[in-house]
Amino acid sequence: MKKLLIYKENGEFVIERVNEFNHAFKRNFISEQGLLEGLQSYQPVIDEHELEVSDELWSLVLNFLNSKEFQE
Repeated sequence: MKKLLIYKENGEFVIERVNEFNHAFKRNFISEQGLLEGLQSYQPVIDEHELEVSDELWSLVLNFLNSKEFQE
């Protein structure tokens, strides 16, 4: 199963995509807005991924995924 891991590391926001072969690709963002824009890029394929979100970012990510901005 493909996964998106979303967390903070060294003061930066991270989206780590793990593919079905267990290879990971990280994208780092310096702001919450950058993180949300990065997450937006996964909108067409989000259903293909299992989400693992850190406790500190859970509400931010959940609110964004339920927003009209993400649904468009």
